[in-house]
Amino acid sequence: MTEGKGLELPESVRRSLASAVAERGAQARMVSTQGRESMRPPKGHVVVAASREEIDGIRGPARIVRQLEFYKTFYGPVVRLAFTVYPMDGEPFSAATLLNVSQVSGDAALTGLGRQKDVFFHFYHEEDGDLAYAFSKEIPNAERQRGEAKKILKMARDAFSNTPLDRRSFRSAVGLAERQFESVVSEPDAEDEG
Repeated sequence: MTEGKGLELPESVRRSLASAVAERGAQARMVSTQGRESMRPPKGHVVVAASREEIDGIRGPARIVRQLEFYKTFYGPVVRLAFTVYPMDGEPFSAATLLNVSQVSGDAALTGLGRQKDVFFHFYHEEDGDLAYAFSKEIPNAERQRGEAKKILKMARDAFSNTPLDRRSFRSAVGLAERQFESVVSEPDAEDEG
């Protein structure tokens, strides 16, 4: 678990997420960060925003189970990072974020998942139209998960380049793919983890 004040999110991003939480409930975004002087590749972070009650309900010891999903559609690929937080006490909390490999940010986030040994989750709650930082958790990104991310990145890039230019539409692709989205990521058996 990491302590601190979370990521320094631009005010426009904080307010946009807070507004989305107020309108549609829990939100998640994958962002890549890199120090200005750093030669290191960017690291992927998951920013999670929800109501204060939802965030308070998953404080303390918890297990985060995540899965990367790939959907190939007529309009191009959709990659979804879905996760569920299982607190020691209390109800599970689920959210997801979509990654668009046709945008540098989506491609970089997916590339980071294929390379970094840890994934950072930063939790915020909506407060008066803005986000207030609650806590962060760092979870391992095992070799098997990194390999899966690399495979999905290649599949998504291939699917995007094989989608005719006049047909490419991430919004339309999401519209087709979302019919298959699951809301909760099931807890695997202990031997399946790694």
